[in-house]
Amino acid sequence: MICTLNKFILCAIILSCFLNADIGHNNVVYEGKAGDIPLRVFVQLPGVVPGLADISVRVFADGVNKVTVQPQKQDKDRKSKSPPADVAEPVQGENNLFSAQLWLMDFGSYNLDMKIYQGQRVERVSIPVNSIATKVAVMNQATSSILWVLLSVLFFGGINIIRVGYKDSTEPPGTEPGQTKRKRSYIVTAITLLFFSAIIYGGKNWWDKIDLAYQQNIFQSLENKVNILNNGQADHISIEIVDELWVQGRIADLIPDHGKIMHMYIISDTYEQLAHIHPTRTDDRNVFIAKMPPFENGTYHLYMDLTHETGFSHTMTNTFTYNTENTIYDPTILTVERDPDDSWMLNTNEDRITWKEKQPAYNAGDDIALQFKVSNNGTPVVLEPYISMGGHAALLKNDRSVFVHLHPVGTISMASQEMFQENYTQGVLDQEDICFFGFADDSTGNYFNSNTSPNGEVNFPAIKLGMPGNYAIWVQVKSAGEVITQKFDFEVIL
Repeated sequence: MICTLNKFILCAIILSCFLNADIGHNNVVYEGKAGDIPLRVFVQLPGVVPGLADISVRVFADGVNKVTVQPQKQDKDRKSKSPPADVAEPVQGENNLFSAQLWLMDFGSYNLDMKIYQGQRVERVSIPVNSIATKVAVMNQATSSILWVLLSVLFFGGINIIRVGYKDSTEPPGTEPGQTKRKRSYIVTAITLLFFSAIIYGGKNWWDKIDLAYQQNIFQSLENKVNILNNGQADHISIEIVDELWVQGRIADLIPDHGKIMHMYIISDTYEQLAHIHPTRTDDRNVFIAKMPPFENGTYHLYMDLTHETGFSHTMTNTFTYNTENTIYDPTILTVERDPDDSWMLNTNEDRITWKEKQPAYNAGDDIALQFKVSNNGTPVVLEPYISMGGHAALLKNDRSVFVHLHPVGTISMASQEMFQENYTQGVLDQEDICFFGFADDSTGNYFNSNTSPNGEVNFPAIKLGMPGNYAIWVQVKSAGEVITQKFDFEVIL
């Protein structure tokens, strides 16, 4: 049946097995503007489908009297399938904070169409999220026991009602049924028992199929293969997507995000080396290639952000060993020019970025403020946009179970937002809606002129981490044409 579906709707279903551009982190953060109203949106995704998403909206302006949120999902004809908008209620005791809960009923990419009412004005903003299954909700033992008891009562009670109804319903009041009627009632009881058992057996088989389909939709990365190639002049890293669904063309093609078809982080096993590079696609749809950064031999972990034509974004992962033995010599490969935005960090003791109010440890679930200041010999530097943003950050847990790619605008894919936003603005996302450096009034010119931050400051939205452990975050900014990268270590505790 799946082969008869249109490719657009098909990929929305198939891509449900992929996580969004974070790994092990179901929260989506957006910081930007609705018109000229600055706001911060935090979405806690349920991790199950269907599931209930918790949404909080912090508005950095007075006079906002109403906030609505509507989940939108397009069908194969690109028509929106949307329930009525929900009203985000003001949070008691908080100022300009609104909260709502939304059901995400289907797999795939959703657009949260948010309207901000300020007096007679109505401003809109689009927040893309991925509705995916990343876990199985387990029923607790108490609930399970209660349901088993109720099932037993209904099962045997139903059989007894039918037996007594057959035996006594046609008899005059006060008359006992005869022996023949009693014997027939036992036959009816046996037939009813078999009938009810068949219903339960069929229901269990149906549920097992539903459960199997759900299990198959739980996150798994697109299968890919990594090769290190050398043409006699330079080493190149080649990524080939070998996943069967992709190779068969049953998954929607890619669109660029920040002008790049792929954003790749290469992080050493020791966490001492990091590269942020941007492979280009070869003539082969499945293969992406880039020049290797000047790294030492060792084991490296890959995190590759992709956005599809449906607005669905996710991260591919892989691990490879970089050494002479694992390098394939291929003189036919043309030397690939480095992307001008490629950057990397080697071992360095230079500290040019300061994490303001950094703590050595944070409690799980608390907001972790990510505010940074960049200086040179104690003097704040002028920051320039780096890959269409005031900065980039990559966060990785020590066991690599959590990876998050952050921008001052949050964790969303800008390409996804642009795709959804143009549905109601007749154009791509207005640059005035972007908080380049993470300040509420970025676009008013108070903090920057010509998209710069003259005081060397860049902020990322606060992030919540629920899993205790040791983490590292690499912050990247650009000043005077130089990309500055610095790593910070911290711990999350219970």
